[in-house]
Amino acid sequence: MNTGLISSRYAHTLLEYAIASGQQEEVYTAMKIFSELFMQTRPLRRAIENPSIALQDKKKIIVTACGNHIPASLDKMIDLILKNKREEMIRNIALRFIELYRERYHIQYGKLVTAVPIDPEREKHFISHIQKIVGGKLEVDPVVDPDIIGGFILNLGDNRWDASISGELTRIRSKLKGQPEIIVINRKNGRQYN
Repeated sequence: MNTGLISSRYAHTLLEYAIASGQQEEVYTAMKIFSELFMQTRPLRRAIENPSIALQDKKKIIVTACGNHIPASLDKMIDLILKNKREEMIRNIALRFIELYRERYHIQYGKLVTAVPIDPEREKHFISHIQKIVGGKLEVDPVVDPDIIGGFILNLGDNRWDASISGELTRIRSKLKGQPEIIVINRKNGRQYN
């Protein structure tokens, strides 16, 4: 059984049905919430994959994980997924739906990594500036990683802009390693230092 092909079919059908119903944005939001929660919450994964949990209870769990208020198109798709016993694929369906939605509406997705959380106004300004550079719609998730020390890293599609302090230190270290080795000799004791 090709789970990727099956997931793609469900996701494609859901996208077309959501568009026809005018609910594509709502479904997109619900799928993003669900896929994020699915990764973060192990009990959610277990409950969805547990064959002893009744289908109506699984549906309640899935709807709750989608943000509680879901559009009719997604509600019907969840019913279909459960009826066909494909609930173990629901996260793959959600991820594929997100990909298809972004492709359809030309949304570039990326992650903005900073050492400390940035305020929403500054983040909005930064994203609008990047949007002018790359063109088109842009969706960026903020990530905090203290290891970058300062500055930022923006991963956008296949591109990476590294304006972090840790990145700059790495570049300096690489340049220094590429230079001929400098040996300093102490005149008093004759020791060599690199």
